[in-house]
Amino acid sequence: MEKVSLAQGREEKMKDFFEENHFNLSDFAFFLSVMKDKRAHRDVLSIILNEEDLELVEVKVEQVVLNSLGKRAIRLDAWAMDTKNRQFSTEMQNDSRSDDVKKRSRFYQGLLDTPLLKSGKQTKYKNLPSTVIIFITQEDIFGKDLACYTFTEQCEEVPGLPLGDGTKKIFLNMKSKNGRPELVSLLQYMKHTTMENPEIIIKDSRIVELSEVVEEVKQSEEWETIRMNILEYGIEKGIEKGIEKGRQRLFIELVCKKLSKGKAPEVIAEELEEDLVKIRNICEAALPYAPEYDLDKVCDACRNHLN
Repeated sequence: MEKVSLAQGREEKMKDFFEENHFNLSDFAFFLSVMKDKRAHRDVLSIILNEEDLELVEVKVEQVVLNSLGKRAIRLDAWAMDTKNRQFSTEMQNDSRSDDVKKRSRFYQGLLDTPLLKSGKQTKYKNLPSTVIIFITQEDIFGKDLACYTFTEQCEEVPGLPLGDGTKKIFLNMKSKNGRPELVSLLQYMKHTTMENPEIIIKDSRIVELSEVVEEVKQSEEWETIRMNILEYGIEKGIEKGIEKGRQRLFIELVCKKLSKGKAPEVIAEELEEDLVKIRNICEAALPYAPEYDLDKVCDACRNHLN
């Protein structure tokens, strides 16, 4: 009986946790859900880089990067490419004490460049895009009480002479209030994600738009799935299962949109760079629900094909 009571107590606490909306942008799963929206991704990077005119052409979350042997090496939290051919990797690093985040940024930098290079005479290093690695931390890993630490390669013998290799590493510190007002406000909003947060010293229009996306995500079916899975399986396993189900739903929705445009499974598989058998199975499961393609029914019909 005691074990049952303890289990019921934990479940009640978890339900209270969700009812009180304690998820913040600093929470990994919620960060991913929000950053897949191009508006939110753009607003976050625009404030961090202090570039109001920043425009993104592509955003991804949980982007897998392979090493030189073609094996998985890292999974990026949030990745983006802008109109100036710069790529950005933004990582939410809540635990900065169990590993060396500074050396991790070095590892990420090298792996981000690897897939972009061709071997032999075709290698053109001048075509490498500029890369910005961003780590957002809860702690001040440099101990100088700054909200932002930016590092670029510089010549030690000649002050002010940059290497110009197109790399930059930025470490953001939620603990400090010393920095640009809009950046400090963004970090405090990530730490306690509500516009009522008194630590937000300036309600920049980009933070307001970010907040609108946050509210949309909170009401989405994908986020609801993640929340329910956390209740059922616990935080770590639940987040993993919820994100996977959300990803599957988005994938099925994408296939259905292409089907509604009259595209054949072979064309869809090529455009999405996915296995043809998998695409055919989804198309067959979706066929009875054409042409509207009720997404809930299609997802139920596709469940066996995706698990």
